[in-house]
Amino acid sequence: MIADELLRQHLAERRAKAEKVALVAELAERYILPAGAEVVHGRMVDALVEEVYPVGGPGAPAISEFAPMEIAALLGVSTRRAHVMIDGAVHLKWQLPELFEQMRRLLVDADRAVQASYAVSKLPGEIARQVIRRWAAVQERYAWTGAFKKLDEMIAEADPSRAEDEARLLDERQVKLWVGNTGQSSHAVLGGVDATLDVLDAKLFGAAVAQIAALLKTVQGDESALDIRRAKAFGVLARPAYALALIQQGARQAADPELPIEPAGPDADADAAGQRYLPAGCAGHTCGTIDVPLENLLPKVTVDVVVEADAVGAHSVARIDDAITIATSSLATVLEGKQVNLRPVIDLPRIPAEDQYRPSVAMRRAVRALWRTEVFPYSTLRSSNKDLDHVVTFALRRGRGQTSLPNLVPVNRRFHRAKTAGLWATAMDNHGRAIQTSPLGYQYIVTQYGTEPVIPLHRYGRHIEGGTLLRRRRSA
Repeated sequence: MIADELLRQHLAERRAKAEKVALVAELAERYILPAGAEVVHGRMVDALVEEVYPVGGPGAPAISEFAPMEIAALLGVSTRRAHVMIDGAVHLKWQLPELFEQMRRLLVDADRAVQASYAVSKLPGEIARQVIRRWAAVQERYAWTGAFKKLDEMIAEADPSRAEDEARLLDERQVKLWVGNTGQSSHAVLGGVDATLDVLDAKLFGAAVAQIAALLKTVQGDESALDIRRAKAFGVLARPAYALALIQQGARQAADPELPIEPAGPDADADAAGQRYLPAGCAGHTCGTIDVPLENLLPKVTVDVVVEADAVGAHSVARIDDAITIATSSLATVLEGKQVNLRPVIDLPRIPAEDQYRPSVAMRRAVRALWRTEVFPYSTLRSSNKDLDHVVTFALRRGRGQTSLPNLVPVNRRFHRAKTAGLWATAMDNHGRAIQTSPLGYQYIVTQYGTEPVIPLHRYGRHIEGGTLLRRRRSA
């Protein structure tokens, strides 16, 4: 029956996920070179000893700082995601061995096991194991949300330091911003805010958003749906002067007739002189007037919007900040109410090579325009704040023109160190693609448009088409 086959496939997926967690932990643990490991681990080359960090708690082995890069490239995920996978897998294996074994026996789903490991990671070891033992016995009675709500209840009952943890959480309040295709949104035209606030600030901010959303309709005549006006309210609150002006207008339009207002002229009521009038005809936080042009009070931010020369037609697109691609027809909406300065686009084919080691500002802009993300397999991190690395090592004896567009790639600092140490190797083929080789010998083709693994492609009936690899050299 189809239903039986669906259940079999679900079980196979559950088994595969459990084995994946176990293999991530094992590879991370072995990706380090203790004394004599070059004999034991063979291809775990003897340079993987730079820095290690503890992730699995007491008794767990330290992990090489370069292990997440290898795993990220193998699995086609970000290095940050690989860090999270390693942390969860190693902690689960070493601190919650019963739960780890239940996962491998398919009694607990792998995702649940790893998430539960994170949830109890701050508890003392024995208390954490007791909580997990109780939770594992009942967790399959619930869907995901219910299972972890139950785990939270058990943790609250058993946690001896809940008050201290709540104080710590208050000290860790933060706000994160994201824009474009980041995994949190599949639409490049969108951005968002992920904020951790104390409960009162959260309620106050919610009230402010609701207030501005209402004023956009009553004061400015915005007839958008409420959810859209609430989203616009975030932009208004990002410009305090604009928000205050809007609040003032709304307060004056809906003035309370019982509110004492400062007399406007000689015909004012004589008794009014004995009252304490509020200044400027406003109340409380709306007091005061703004006599400076609002555009002079707005925060300054630089955002590059690039429209290619051939971006014409119904399906043309533009790039915002070298990271976001949207339809050119949406630009008018996105840029509405913003100040825009035009400047010419860099003509990449005509950027001349340079003789000095450090690239000029123009060269840096050119490299980052060519490579919008860092040149690491599957990475989506923007190139704007990354190191610029010479593919062929810069050396005075090699003569002039070594700092050139074909010989520079943006990389993160840890990867730069790994290349300099000879762990990762970079080469460029004659099509301008970067060929990255990992310490374990896996290769990846990194282009401006994505990444392809080299070695496994034949397994899928695909073949490599491309230029001849240049001789690989260690990075400068």
